[in-house]
Amino acid sequence: MKAIKGVRFAYQPTPQTRGLLSAFRDMVNDAIRICLEEKGRGRLRLRDRIYKEFKERYGLASCFAYPVAEVAWSIVRKHRRWHRRPYAKRLMFKMDAANFSLNYSILSLPFKRGERVFIPLQYGEYQKSFLTDETLKHGSVTMTESSIVIAFSKEAPMETPSRRVGYDLNEKSIVGSDGTRHDLSEVARLHTLYGIRRSKFYEKHPLDRRLKKKFASSRREKERMSQALHRVATLIVEKAKAKNEAIVLERLNGIRYAHRKGNGEGTARRRRIALWPFRQLQSYVEYKARWAGVPIEYVSPSYTSKTCNVCGFINHKLKVTDRSWLCPRCGAMLDRDPNSAINIERRGKIRCLGEARPGARGTDEAVKGNETKTPILRAEAPKSGIRDLS
Repeated sequence: MKAIKGVRFAYQPTPQTRGLLSAFRDMVNDAIRICLEEKGRGRLRLRDRIYKEFKERYGLASCFAYPVAEVAWSIVRKHRRWHRRPYAKRLMFKMDAANFSLNYSILSLPFKRGERVFIPLQYGEYQKSFLTDETLKHGSVTMTESSIVIAFSKEAPMETPSRRVGYDLNEKSIVGSDGTRHDLSEVARLHTLYGIRRSKFYEKHPLDRRLKKKFASSRREKERMSQALHRVATLIVEKAKAKNEAIVLERLNGIRYAHRKGNGEGTARRRRIALWPFRQLQSYVEYKARWAGVPIEYVSPSYTSKTCNVCGFINHKLKVTDRSWLCPRCGAMLDRDPNSAINIERRGKIRCLGEARPGARGTDEAVKGNETKTPILRAEAPKSGIRDLS
């Protein structure tokens, strides 16, 4: 399996690098304007449209057409979804692997025809491990005013896991089906802390829109939250790698849409859901797992908390505030989060060691001459009510 990881490097900006960033942003905004005026459909058509025109207008290398079209099209698609005016505000630059070179710590980027920009990268021990590893391949490079991110890729061998472990993600914790629990209350505490600071600041400066826009999102808040999520994701993946486990996560879609304004919930709860970084944590676990060669998959989260993992009964009367409940069918006392994690694990389809293959002799039907059915080492689920058409 191909695994990709982006590594961030620091560098010292120069007038030449700022000129490169500014020219790329101008090209992206010009491509956005053309895409909107001509109702472009797809980044490849946009690339073909701007190739000759931009080459003559800006005097830059011809390899700029595709990354410019790719960035412009992604901005247009995003702003169409959120009904915003598409525009690239920040200085940035992007180039694919075929058009830049990396000689240890010296990055060479194309600029004007016959001219290249050489940038010395600043690195530590972590970045040095990627620069000196000859087995890694270089992917795309993305540059901003303060940092450069280079994508590295490798073929990670994927071994057959010994078991699956499902994880139920909540606002303040992530619980595994094997009984592990990782605390995420630090993330919620950071959101509350910085939210209070912003509220006090807005009270002192209620009419200053410029400062409100500046302090609407704190960079330090995002970095501290990202570090907390990275620590949890690393613990999950390292444990799965050491014990040869597969990771099963929920496919969480439409959460913020379901908690939008007007659904009857209070402002505080909608704010917590809006700031809940569930997808960010899942993306960290996913790319770390792929880099380490750990199998990972996503399953549907429907009724995982309301389904009894012993008998399969679905408790439709279970409320969000109920953290534990008694199954009315089998009498099992269930904790909401571990029960959900067990159901998530059972929905996984990654084949593990010791599991019978579908269609194997003695699994789907009884062997001829032997009336004894193959035992199933788990509680049977209740009948679904679907008619047997055979």
